[in-house]
Amino acid sequence: MAALNRRFQSVRRSVGALERVLLQGPREHSRRDLAEQQGIPERLISTYWRSLGFGPVDEDTVVFTDEDAFAIGDLVAMVDDGAISERAFTSISRGLGYHMGRLAMWITEALVEEAKTRDGKDDGEAREQMLETVPQLIETLETQVLFTFRRQLAAYSARAGSEVLQASENGTHDEVFPLNRAVGFADLVQFTRLSRSLGGAELADVVTQFEVTCRDIISVGGGRVVKTVGDEIMFLADAPEDGAQIAVSIAEAIRDDPDLPSARVGMCWGSMFSRYGDVFGPTVNLSARLESVADPGGVLVDLATAEAVERALPGGFSASEIRPTELHGIGTIEAVALTRGTSEPLDMGL
Repeated sequence: MAALNRRFQSVRRSVGALERVLLQGPREHSRRDLAEQQGIPERLISTYWRSLGFGPVDEDTVVFTDEDAFAIGDLVAMVDDGAISERAFTSISRGLGYHMGRLAMWITEALVEEAKTRDGKDDGEAREQMLETVPQLIETLETQVLFTFRRQLAAYSARAGSEVLQASENGTHDEVFPLNRAVGFADLVQFTRLSRSLGGAELADVVTQFEVTCRDIISVGGGRVVKTVGDEIMFLADAPEDGAQIAVSIAEAIRDDPDLPSARVGMCWGSMFSRYGDVFGPTVNLSARLESVADPGGVLVDLATAEAVERALPGGFSASEIRPTELHGIGTIEAVALTRGTSEPLDMGL
């Protein structure tokens, strides 16, 4: 019992020290304080806090630091100045909460895993070590977050500019699907069965290896990851031949990895809507359905996509014979298995 109490006190001290570093000051303000002293509408305080992913607090609970007040006030000021609407305020704060929450989880889990694999710690010890390590890294991590955000914002802004030019050239408008993209889905075959036979750590290793392999291929192939859900990853590319290269490369790489089961990939080229980091539309739905019926280790596309890839890069990829395929919620389509032709494999720099 004495040892357990000592460990409890040690963890409590580490959490307190880390909170002091991260929050940069004590909790001194309630929702009412921010409304009365700084003129921030309580509804926007509640919206901001909820959108960041934190639980509701009543108006007199002291939970906010000076830094919290500044952060909320800065974004609210953009609403007051007319720079953004309340709807945009909610959307932006929700995006910040979602993605920064995932990033925080990612970083802390990476440090825990490091303590386990490099230092031989058990899970509890590894998490204690993480609590002590984060304060030493916070300055560099903050710099990396800002750098990455600026680079990504620059890339997406440039992409948005090209989309405006494309829409102008094609005479399209918001009531039609304006973005022509390659969209693909990849997942591991028989993952559910695999999850029953592996321990938690082993299963996590499989998912991590799959995701790392796919992310590297997508980046080198000129695409970008839209999202991951368990053993499935969704990607976009700006040209049909890039989408084909990424799809085929993922299938090849996973097939050649002895530690992973085969992957199946579905890919389509077509128009779609983009909203809040995700894409929607019939092309996206078709790609997802194609993935679900692709052969293990294979890439399945629709006939229109196969033709678009061939026009863009003649002979670069080989299309098998057309086979009518029934897809749930879509109907019968002409599906084609895509494999590598004369195109060179991606140079992964290994």
